[in-house]
Amino acid sequence: MCSPQILAAALAEAPPHDDLCGGHGHTAGARHEHGAHANGHGAVPDGHSASAHYRYSAAARREHSAAARREHSTAPHHEHSPAAHHGRGARTPHEHGASATHAPGRGAAATEGIGRRRALRTALGAALGIAGASAAAGAIGAPRAEAQPLNLGGFSVRDLTHAVGPEFPVFNLYVRQPVQRQVMFEEIIGFNTAEWTMNEHTGTHIDVPAHSQRGLAHADAIPVENLVAPLCVVRITERAAQDNTTELHVEDLLDWERRNGRIPDGAFVAMDTGWYHRVHDPAAYLPFDPLRLALLIPGIGPDAAEFLLTERSIVGFGTDSSSLDVGTRFEPMVHRMLLRSGRYGIENLAALDTVPERGATLVVGAAKLRGGFGAPVRALAFV
Repeated sequence: MCSPQILAAALAEAPPHDDLCGGHGHTAGARHEHGAHANGHGAVPDGHSASAHYRYSAAARREHSAAARREHSTAPHHEHSPAAHHGRGARTPHEHGASATHAPGRGAAATEGIGRRRALRTALGAALGIAGASAAAGAIGAPRAEAQPLNLGGFSVRDLTHAVGPEFPVFNLYVRQPVQRQVMFEEIIGFNTAEWTMNEHTGTHIDVPAHSQRGLAHADAIPVENLVAPLCVVRITERAAQDNTTELHVEDLLDWERRNGRIPDGAFVAMDTGWYHRVHDPAAYLPFDPLRLALLIPGIGPDAAEFLLTERSIVGFGTDSSSLDVGTRFEPMVHRMLLRSGRYGIENLAALDTVPERGATLVVGAAKLRGGFGAPVRALAFV
């Protein structure tokens, strides 16, 4: 286990958030998001609140100083440096010299920041046992465990999910483009993290009952047994290639059943239009007709929805286009029919042409967002 004294020392020497992230692509606007106006504090550098700027408590500093005094009392006197008497690591002449290369206006404060960051990395590395791990492994030649393939009993896994990034096509009238902002960096504190800003209905995502009507189930209340289901894929790719606004109809479902048998109870029905192949061309993925003020994308017809909801026992249905409803329908009729029945839908599915019409099992890894009207999903098919 790591020493409390080491952790206390690391925390006492840790720089504020802007010291960790400064100089790595943050703008004044990004810092302002966490700034004095947002938090109601004034005159704190870079917009951090007084509590955030001095978030390392006096107790932690006292523990750090106590650790240094204990170290001083037990170690031989000739091993002490002036820095040890002050409870912090001494700077080398090289570190002092490095301050001359910093931009004007930072001076000693910049050198102080470098020393604190190095102390933090060293202390945390020692505490967590990660400092020099790569070098040690190379020197000692520690054997690496071989990755063992998961035994799926003859099944393979297909990913039916789009990768989401800032470039993913969204209908800007309703949804903002995703934004990724890195806030921590491995070269400063040993690891990377980013903050994402995105609508819950971006990319491959689930629509839940509360999306259509308040008081119905949110994303965190979908029964887990409904998120694993037999997958039935109904293909209308040839028709969609000729007609952007084609719809899935009852006859398509009956044709599917003539080939595959009755849609099983508890199934999820997915409409394969081949639309996911267009995702790298936003104009083709979300073609907009300014004269009709409509998206020209395929959807599920109300007759097919009615059949699935009343004549069959399904957990939900979905599509590889960006809407359950055809883009020319101004009222989200199919959304309402499905979601107000307590079932869920999935939009922007991918790679439905890699799974058979019948026989696969869908696993919906939906983010459990409390109060969510939808959520990103990782949709997987076991074939």
